[in-house]
Amino acid sequence: MTTAKMHRERISEIISPLTGPVSLPLSSLLEAPRRLTADVESPIDVPGFDNSSMDGYALAAATVEEMGGSPILVCGRVAAGSRGETVQPGTAVEIMTGAPLPQGTDMVVKIEDTSPGRFGAESITLSITLDAHAEPRPGAFVRPRGSDVSAGQTVLSAGTMLTPAHLGVAAACGVNELPVLGLPRVLVVSTGDEIAAEAAAGINDANSVTLSSGLRRLGVDTEVAFVPDDPQQLLDRVRDSDAQLVISTGGISKGAHEVVKLAADLDAGSSMTFEPIALQPGGPQGCGRLADHAWVALPGNPVSTLISFELFIRPALLGLADHEAPREVAHHRLAHGFDEAPPAGKLQVRRARLTEAGLEFVGDSRSHLLHSYAEASHLVFVSPEEAGTGDPFSAMEDRLMTWKIA
Repeated sequence: MTTAKMHRERISEIISPLTGPVSLPLSSLLEAPRRLTADVESPIDVPGFDNSSMDGYALAAATVEEMGGSPILVCGRVAAGSRGETVQPGTAVEIMTGAPLPQGTDMVVKIEDTSPGRFGAESITLSITLDAHAEPRPGAFVRPRGSDVSAGQTVLSAGTMLTPAHLGVAAACGVNELPVLGLPRVLVVSTGDEIAAEAAAGINDANSVTLSSGLRRLGVDTEVAFVPDDPQQLLDRVRDSDAQLVISTGGISKGAHEVVKLAADLDAGSSMTFEPIALQPGGPQGCGRLADHAWVALPGNPVSTLISFELFIRPALLGLADHEAPREVAHHRLAHGFDEAPPAGKLQVRRARLTEAGLEFVGDSRSHLLHSYAEASHLVFVSPEEAGTGDPFSAMEDRLMTWKIA
């Protein structure tokens, strides 16, 4: 039977051709993580000039040594964003945090290390003396030019998943656009007569909401369609869409009204594959091309839908390699052991909370228990394989592999 690892590779083969390098402004990258497709070098030094790390007085170390404890004349002020005049020997200048060190100075004395200890005085005396092992000394409270980043330095590496700090580095370096992985426009299709407004035994659709939320948090442009169990209507709706990828939920199991399967039978150009994979929940899966679109068909139960999104679609959209996880990975012990026997030969994905005692399952393994998923902090992988067999979900001794989801 096809394993979860094999199916992830299959989904990646479908989605990867729809992604590619694009250059986007920082303003487009603030809300969703993207993966860099190339190294980024800084065009400038950061900081771009020697500047003060304190509010105080800029002067030459030689002035401190020559004046001893005598008053030092204050001859002006340098604020952040301005450049002061050259400071003459034997004098000092008021300087604010971040302001450039004026010509003729090589150190800063904190305002609290002077008398009278405030700005506006005509002269100051220092309450500390020059010492090779103490402040003040040449370079004291000075941020040297390029001390954070040097011009030409690689500041972001290809493959990096951008965080707020990475974006801040780019901004500080004057890099206003970044080369990132582009994402396809996605049509999310919820199928089934049961979600129609006029259904006699209807249900509220959750799948379109959970999938759209997950996709948009990755930065994917998403539209939603609701289609009853009418295969021709499904084909027509998708063919009218300008989306590059269709993600459908439901209609791929073994019932009499499996609309996605029926649509594939009507479409002579379909290359869809439908088969169960060794996964619980989320066994029924489908993928390929249908209605002239790349298509990933997910099961209809809401937990199955979300787990399938996490295991197969999220990694592909993030451009992850086969061995990379889309969530924070750890291994934890169960607090109370198993509450049900895992299915033989299948990867079981359970939901749990991490407590001081270990992992505590939330709900059971059934695929409709969305509320228990919402209360969980981790996905827990119960693999039938042992460590060292190549299964990326295998346990580590008595600790199960987890992905942090909240």
